[in-house]
Amino acid sequence: MYGTRPQLVKLASVWEHLERTFCSVLVDSGQHYDSRLAGAFYHGEGLRAPDVHLGVRENTPAAQIGKIADALDRLLGKLHPDAVITFGDTSTTAGAAIAASYRGIPTAHIEAGMRSFDRTTPEEKNRVLADHLSTWRFCPTRTAILNLKREGLGAGVIGVGDVMYESFLRNQAILRTPDFPRMIELPEREYYFVTCHRAENIDQTERLKRLCEILAQLDRAVVFAVHPRARKNLIRHRLWARLKRLEHLRLTAPLNHQQTLVLAASARVVLTDSGGLQRESYWLRTPCLTLREQTEWVETVQCGANRLVGLQWDHVREAINRPWHIKTIRDPYFRNRSPVSRIVARLERDLTQ
Repeated sequence: MYGTRPQLVKLASVWEHLERTFCSVLVDSGQHYDSRLAGAFYHGEGLRAPDVHLGVRENTPAAQIGKIADALDRLLGKLHPDAVITFGDTSTTAGAAIAASYRGIPTAHIEAGMRSFDRTTPEEKNRVLADHLSTWRFCPTRTAILNLKREGLGAGVIGVGDVMYESFLRNQAILRTPDFPRMIELPEREYYFVTCHRAENIDQTERLKRLCEILAQLDRAVVFAVHPRARKNLIRHRLWARLKRLEHLRLTAPLNHQQTLVLAASARVVLTDSGGLQRESYWLRTPCLTLREQTEWVETVQCGANRLVGLQWDHVREAINRPWHIKTIRDPYFRNRSPVSRIVARLERDLTQ
């Protein structure tokens, strides 16, 4: 079960392995469906199109979760699956966990145990809900395992590693291909790569204005991959035209996963509120500034690869100009190269006995 592009990246690492043992039904909630975000992605990652599309569109988080849970509940009543697999921390994650729980169907939560400890964000609520309703809690880090134990969850907690790392490794050949088409004519390490999509940043007018101020004051070329909802809000608040007038700023449509990796690999610094890009920047050894006050990926901060700056220009400027000393993350789960095989082996053991 998935509904956003980050979940598609994780699914791309899992589904082919699953189908060697199980018959899978791919269900797209439609949560963030946009042809620019998802439509071309299936081809890039070798995924087949979803078997079922629930057609739930963007709405308030509570309404979205309710619609997803209702639509999936009716589907589960027809399919009677042995298990439901869901990813990450979105409304789709929460809706899938709720529907499966009420149907008495075991749920596997991939990327379990992540905590930013900011309960004001919808992502944190979704993580906690999914973890407490799931049967298998597949954790990407040692910290995630400890987070669940502190919440009284011990059964079904399995350390496997990060499925996005497996996807990252699969795409390494593209980064090494010298004739990979250049997307921008900018010198390596001489531009900033920016993404921003979280509700707390792009749905709040004042924070969106602060993002624009940061983009305007950066001292080198900027490539900003604009999420459809961010673009909509920028236009609504009359900020889009202002950004288009900035000569050093290049506004692009949403990028597929491979294009994102290519741009992040050559950037001087990545500025993002994406959990996925925080890890990918570390793996690429590109410094990362996270446009939030907290992160669930604390390892990237502790090793010096990632700095939390929120949407404060003074914090951004100071963080960029400080020397970067990126250390290796020693967590053995974080560095595991084959988390998917561990996930599938555990599901096979428990479901085929």
